[in-house]
Amino acid sequence: METKAPIASLHAFTETRVDLEAVGAGPVVQISLSSSRASRPHRRVVSPTAGAAAFNDEEAYSKSCLAIASSIYFSKLRAYPQSFLWRVLDNNLVLEVRSTDLCKNDNNRAEATAILQLRFPSPIRKGCVALADDGGDTLSVFALTRSNELLTLTITNKFFYNPAALDEDTEKWCHTFKPSTIHFTTPHRLIAGSPGQLVIALTDGTLLTLARRERQDAFPWQELSFHDGNWTASFRGLVKWQGNNTVRYNGTALDHNAVIALEFCPSRTHLLTVSANHTFKIWNLAKGTKVFSRDLLGQRREPQDVPRMMLDPGSPDILRVFEAEGAIAGDEFYAITYTPHDGGQFKVWAVRDADQGELGVRFLHTDDILRSPDPDSSPESKAVWRMANFKVGGGAQGSDMELWVLMRSNKRYKIYNLGFDLVDLPAAWKNGWTLTATERIGQKPPPQICSSDPQDASTIWLGYLLYPGRYTQSILETALSIYRSARKVSSVSDTKATLEDRMYSAITTQVTLQPVNNDTEAGTPFVQYHEATWQEWSLFYQEVQDLDRLSWQVLTLAVDNRSSTPCCVFAGGYAVLRGSGRLEAIARNMPTALHQSANLLEAPSIEDGSGQIPTSPYELSVLIGAAAAFRETFSAAFRYSCQAWLFSELWQEPLYSVAERIGKFYERCDFAEQVTDSAIDGLRDSLAPIGSFEALTTEHFLAIIEKLPHLMETEKSGRVSSKFGLKVLVKGAQEMIDLHAQILFDLLMVIVCVEVESLDEVKSESHLNTSVVFMILLERSKQYDLMQWLAKSVWTGHEGSRRGSAERSSPSTQAERLTVLESLFAADVRPQSLASQSQSASLTDSIQDLLVWVTGGNIPSMTLDRVVVNIQCNLLRKGELDLASDFLRFQPSTAWSMYIRGRFHLSCGESTEAALCFQKAGYKIAAKPSFLDEYRRADQEPDAEGDLVAFHYHQASAQYLASKESAHFGKGLPMYYTHILQLFQSGSYPSYAAQFAQVALQLTPVTPSERRLSLLDSLFTSSLQTSDIQTAYTTLMRLPQEKQEKLIPTLVKTFLELPGGPSQLLELPWPAHLHPAIDKYLTMEKPSSHALRLSVDTSKGGHQRRILSAWRLRHGDVRGAAAALYSQLHQQASQQPKGKQKAGTLPRFRMGSGNEGTEKSNRRVDEAYLTLINLMACIGYGTDGHEGSLQDDAWLLSTVHGDKRKVVTIEDVRKGWQKELDRKSVVEGGRWSFGMGGDEMDLG
Repeated sequence: METKAPIASLHAFTETRVDLEAVGAGPVVQISLSSSRASRPHRRVVSPTAGAAAFNDEEAYSKSCLAIASSIYFSKLRAYPQSFLWRVLDNNLVLEVRSTDLCKNDNNRAEATAILQLRFPSPIRKGCVALADDGGDTLSVFALTRSNELLTLTITNKFFYNPAALDEDTEKWCHTFKPSTIHFTTPHRLIAGSPGQLVIALTDGTLLTLARRERQDAFPWQELSFHDGNWTASFRGLVKWQGNNTVRYNGTALDHNAVIALEFCPSRTHLLTVSANHTFKIWNLAKGTKVFSRDLLGQRREPQDVPRMMLDPGSPDILRVFEAEGAIAGDEFYAITYTPHDGGQFKVWAVRDADQGELGVRFLHTDDILRSPDPDSSPESKAVWRMANFKVGGGAQGSDMELWVLMRSNKRYKIYNLGFDLVDLPAAWKNGWTLTATERIGQKPPPQICSSDPQDASTIWLGYLLYPGRYTQSILETALSIYRSARKVSSVSDTKATLEDRMYSAITTQVTLQPVNNDTEAGTPFVQYHEATWQEWSLFYQEVQDLDRLSWQVLTLAVDNRSSTPCCVFAGGYAVLRGSGRLEAIARNMPTALHQSANLLEAPSIEDGSGQIPTSPYELSVLIGAAAAFRETFSAAFRYSCQAWLFSELWQEPLYSVAERIGKFYERCDFAEQVTDSAIDGLRDSLAPIGSFEALTTEHFLAIIEKLPHLMETEKSGRVSSKFGLKVLVKGAQEMIDLHAQILFDLLMVIVCVEVESLDEVKSESHLNTSVVFMILLERSKQYDLMQWLAKSVWTGHEGSRRGSAERSSPSTQAERLTVLESLFAADVRPQSLASQSQSASLTDSIQDLLVWVTGGNIPSMTLDRVVVNIQCNLLRKGELDLASDFLRFQPSTAWSMYIRGRFHLSCGESTEAALCFQKAGYKIAAKPSFLDEYRRADQEPDAEGDLVAFHYHQASAQYLASKESAHFGKGLPMYYTHILQLFQSGSYPSYAAQFAQVALQLTPVTPSERRLSLLDSLFTSSLQTSDIQTAYTTLMRLPQEKQEKLIPTLVKTFLELPGGPSQLLELPWPAHLHPAIDKYLTMEKPSSHALRLSVDTSKGGHQRRILSAWRLRHGDVRGAAAALYSQLHQQASQQPKGKQKAGTLPRFRMGSGNEGTEKSNRRVDEAYLTLINLMACIGYGTDGHEGSLQDDAWLLSTVHGDKRKVVTIEDVRKGWQKELDRKSVVEGGRWSFGMGGDEMDLG
């Protein structure tokens, strides 16, 4: 019965790609393996932070970074790591192995992040790499080289955890063996049934089995070969026969009987093969004999027909063996084969007893022709598609099985899926096929030049090219190297320059800003410069795109049957095929495909007051498609304008009603001029299948919004994402966020257009409430705008300071660029359980859970405003001030947000802005929070409320606030301002600390308390730091007496250090109990300030002693004032050159010569004597103002001569002054004296 090839148009799956460079979080371990004649292997570890290599051209990049062959091995027995991606690189010389598990048990803390790169002594043969395991913690890797050496690598889990383990007993895990049989022929294919069972298909049609011996000696493998003629290991079977029955492949001659595809049966007792001559065979491995042989299509062919039916020897993926126990009674296992002949057909073989030959093996569904899907059914298409690979996954008893098919046409490819029951396969084959959507984030169109965009061309292009996960660093480095070479641009001399800086430098040096002349219009040179720079970036982008296309050339398909996870492997990347999300399934399918496959998707319904009004996926797809087509008519400038005004609508407080906001948005974006009539007509025509504008209802829009993720799974699965799984999760989230955000934007544009452009009679008959829809769309757009920022923002790695363009991350820190989305949220989302669904579906659910978790999860009290503030706290806690500064635009106007904004400004050293924010937030933060009523328990202790408030703010700040800081909240303004002044004190901003201390004191009761004492102490300290001595004085007077006496030295010291401070010290009214403390400080303290030193000429302490004298005189202690001046007189004498002087006598001053004996110095001495004499004369006056006995009262005690105290009278002082006057007279008369360090000699 002839049937047509099935056609699939419904995209039920989505491809989520990750480049292998980006997920390489662990070290790359490069191991140079030795041959059988050489020494032990050599190991080198390359740190992942070393930065990507730059290659000079496309060929060098392909050689080092792109795989020639690749696949994924899924262990059926072992736990994490269970999935291993292997790739052959560098002209078949390097075999790379890494773990690609998406998740693991939560009790396993180890991360298998190391990447093993094994360099072989000679190139690896194509199709001769195999992996196997026995369920333990070891993985056996087998590879045949062109020198016919079989290398066996026994890799344990610890190699992926700890690369240093590779140095231990290298000979135990790396073995080389050279089978004797292949000396006479050439290996073509290698498979492994277990670590001890291998089969090698040779080019002459011989099959060589290798069984591991128990004793590991010089011959670790037992060889057995067999052929179609039942020859065992005889010499005759190993001789190469030349003739017409050969075909050239890969430089060798393949016999028609050569096996091109082979697999073990589930019990590994039989081998199933497909030969180049279009024959399916089964071999008994124990006997070494062929037990079954038949044409792939079951036809009998003449010998002359064999060349026409030959299969491509390079197509090993045309045979699959699987179990379906209980599907059909008596069958042991099944096989599916594919042949490209006769239109391309699949055949299902049921094996009941392979050793019975034709009696034990049969076709299933013999009356049906199972053709491969047709990717392009258009008769005009000239594309040639071929089946490149297929995989089979099955459920129990042959039900819920899946067939995955990879179709290729040059660089294009499509992936098909068929869900079926083995018994009813033909019925599903006709209309059960679905497709995988292959759109990815890298295929997002490049930016378009826009005159209204305030950003320069370089900023726009750098943001696009460096978007996380879009292009690998190796691609950008290589493209930059190629661009420089083509443009003859010299490299940046700074070796520490980042990739961003080097790209910017290379591009901008090619463009020069032309000078302005009289004939040039204003601004024209800048426009030309912008356009020229844009052109250079476009050329560089083409180089990037060419390299990126090479990376995404599809190689093979793989399916993990344990978790039902389909994967696709590329030359430089990896993709997980996940089930499409609810909105993805509608947005990525044509309305006709949804209409034809309505039974495959659930129809959403929205509940309203009149009952349930269902809206079909077909209607929603029409609306989404029409909105997208309408957006495509926008110019780049108009699109940018709409996005800019939309951002202000999302994050600024509204001032108008909803209807007015829609109208103003229409006017600001200039819809009337920018949207043409043809665009409106096109929108109307696109909506025609559901009734155009008039048929649009609120339910249409709400049904789409309802498809957005809004709830997350609450049951924990006991599994966590691996680092590789986190990369896949984040990449899927990036794509889903962009898709959902685009849909919301498109629907908003439609709502604005319908509201303003529709006629009044249309509005009166419409069931569309544009105001309600507009507000709901704005609310969800707000969430996705936030998520887009999280998905594109990368940790800078510069903690604690804001940095400029010259301080970007160095090359050594660019290898792993974590987004904020991954760092803050992705690790919290646990993969869902696989008990009731496949990992393909679980991954999509996890991505949707991540989107819900970002916006608060299932916690009703976690509003978007609280989420935004929580993110800002995380940024501040990690010291990411650059990101925190950019994130300010999302901050709400709540008191909590204002407080955190103040903390940000304080961290940036912006004290004025911080003070304003703290003041705005004060009232509500200090008030008793309303959430206490929700959390309060009946048995709660009275003082537990404070602990609850502190815990709440501690958690709300993502632990950014310490518990002792949050303990100040909710307890009134005095406590709040106490906390604020402490912040300013710790940040060394005493002026604001004093300001908030004064405010807190004003609000604190006057009654003595420890809090009030602490505030006064803080105000006093801050006032001293700002030199506000008047405030410090008044604050000191408000402190207790014992505290005053303790702090008075600090205050007096500040008085002495400030210009004009000594006079203020004397004028202020000091209480009597502080006089001794001040006098003591003035007596003991040595001058140290610059102000005092400036006021003293030859005597360092003279000024301070005069202050002490003035202080004592002001408070009635005349004798004490005189004693201070007498001490000053001796201090001045100590500055003169020393001669002999008797102890206890008044000081003698030398008259210097030249400039040293100046008139100023003489005058100072005279003044000192006169002042001292006058003071001592005042001592003789009694309290009644009459002069007393000078002989009795005009004296003082001198302690300037060591420990001895001596009475000095006024007569002693007068005699001393008289001697100085006589000495001056001698000098003025020309009678000089010489002082040579000994006695003075008078010359007169």
